[in-house]
Amino acid sequence: MTLDRVLSDTRGVSPAVTQALTIGITSLLVTGLLIGGSQMVDSQRERVTEEALENIGDGIARDLIRLDAFDTETLNSTVSFRATYPERIADQSYNVEVSSTTSRTRVYVNASGLNRYAVVRFENETTVCSSVVSSGPLAVSYNATADCMEVIRG
Repeated sequence: MTLDRVLSDTRGVSPAVTQALTIGITSLLVTGLLIGGSQMVDSQRERVTEEALENIGDGIARDLIRLDAFDTETLNSTVSFRATYPERIADQSYNVEVSSTTSRTRVYVNASGLNRYAVVRFENETTVCSSVVSSGPLAVSYNATADCMEVIRG
């Protein structure tokens, strides 16, 4: 066998090249799937977090509206609605801030670790005391001594 003939012989190259290309293409596809899957999980987590924060804000607003329907001028004691909300959302704690003007109240629920929040606004007749409470069981109550509705840790 001459050197020219050995160098021009390509019969053993084809299976090795095919296998190398197959492994390379498979690696690229699997990497693409992993990256795409992790981005989908992150976006789902953000969406679920936002929905949970909105649900908490809606629940607190609903309880404040329900308490606002009472004739609070004749009450001489505290009336409250207690609700259990999760301690954590997406493994992060959250804060609930309630503030009001003369006829509008704003419930702001914030998960600062995730940089997500939800805001619920509604109109009310009874005065609402401004308050900030952390996550967990909460109570919406009418405080007869302060003559206002408030959100407290419950």
